[in-house]
Amino acid sequence: MMSRILHFTAALFLAGTVALSAFENPLIWKPVFREKVDEPPGVYGLTGNPAAYRYEGDLSAFRLQGRFDDRDYRRTYDPVSMRNLNAGFLTVRNIDENAFFVAGIHYDDCRQRDLFASMEKDFYDDYFSMADSTTGDVSYYGPQLRILYNVKLFPQVYLGLEGNYGVERSLKDTFPETITIMRNSGYRAGLDYRANRFSLGVFGRYYDDQRSYEAVKKYTNVKTYTYFGYNVFYHENPASRSEKTRTRRGLEYGGHFGFGENRKLSGDLSLSGIRRASHAKITRSSHTHERGLWLRKGLHITGDLNYALEGPLALRLYAERLRFRDWAESLISSTLVIENEEHSDRYGALLIYKPSLAQEAYLGAESGTVSYDYAEYVFPFESVRSGREWKIYAGSGLYMSPKTRFCFDLSYSKEIPRFYWDTESFRNTDVRISLEQLFSFGYITFDIEYVNKNPENVDKSISKYALGLSYIRK
Repeated sequence: MMSRILHFTAALFLAGTVALSAFENPLIWKPVFREKVDEPPGVYGLTGNPAAYRYEGDLSAFRLQGRFDDRDYRRTYDPVSMRNLNAGFLTVRNIDENAFFVAGIHYDDCRQRDLFASMEKDFYDDYFSMADSTTGDVSYYGPQLRILYNVKLFPQVYLGLEGNYGVERSLKDTFPETITIMRNSGYRAGLDYRANRFSLGVFGRYYDDQRSYEAVKKYTNVKTYTYFGYNVFYHENPASRSEKTRTRRGLEYGGHFGFGENRKLSGDLSLSGIRRASHAKITRSSHTHERGLWLRKGLHITGDLNYALEGPLALRLYAERLRFRDWAESLISSTLVIENEEHSDRYGALLIYKPSLAQEAYLGAESGTVSYDYAEYVFPFESVRSGREWKIYAGSGLYMSPKTRFCFDLSYSKEIPRFYWDTESFRNTDVRISLEQLFSFGYITFDIEYVNKNPENVDKSISKYALGLSYIRK
């Protein structure tokens, strides 16, 4: 039971807490094939369908986490280092035997040090980025709320609703002290039909991400640029105030099928389509000018197959396929300026050995192919790369006493990155250690993670550290 509770809170608090994107809603749901090693990921882990969310009993959890990135190797508009501190509270309450809700809040405080020119939180995540001629430190801070409601409508039919809303503010500490205000919201809805031998469901998501940048300056002190892609920029005319507004709105819709829950052989399969439109506008003094329109469409397929072998062994096979295309248009001249196409396929196998409730070990591997085809047309530029990515990982969990559990995970992988022009691949090492202790008042968990990313043919690296402390009362 303790393992299930800890994995439950990890899925809510740790998913998406990478320093750059901790606050934002990702367009593509990341399946958690490894989050629960001793249990299948389930439909919610694969799709995020709130109708498929399952939990019994009541729960309260509080978590503190710190993440620190040291970027000896970085791109032009990456910060030298980052640190992200966040705190979160989660509660699960059963309304009656047919309904429960989950409510949570977390607060992030992220600082990027020595950020050159860029006024963006992530310059490489927006084709119409804004930059100026300053270098400084930027702080981002704000809360985000999340609520999930799950109810049994009819025998075997469940409805799930989930929503989140957040507001984040930032300030760049060098003149002209760029102010950024970000608001984002996301809404999910789904139905899940659960029969004795199979389940069937549909789900959908809508999200709205609005971001506003404002730099107040003298006419000649600071120059401001708007980028169209990563190699072409436009000099914004001098003004007492330069402001960029970016609006992203996206849809995801799909369905899933599962069979054999709690049986020797079980599996899940999901298929979803994604679509997102992003608009960028610039305001100089009191006049607003359209800058760019960016549209993304795609298809996402995930699945897993779980087989309980004889004795203490279990086998999990999983796969993911993602296809999407982008095109971006300059609204200054109403011309196509960027096209991008990305494909990825990932396949994995995980062998689990659990001789007793107090012991567990696992060994896994995954491999796949990726391809990126990015082209800019204003100033001809093309980046085409493809190759094979892979990962091997192993870990164990051991109860050192009836109330103390030690967990360890180690992985080594090859990654082909997007929008890194001077390296073809990364070799990544990831080490995670956690210590869980049961007290009379609840569970306390302390975990440490270290990630080292080494670029190919470059004598520099990126190091990431994370420390977390959780308190769980059930």
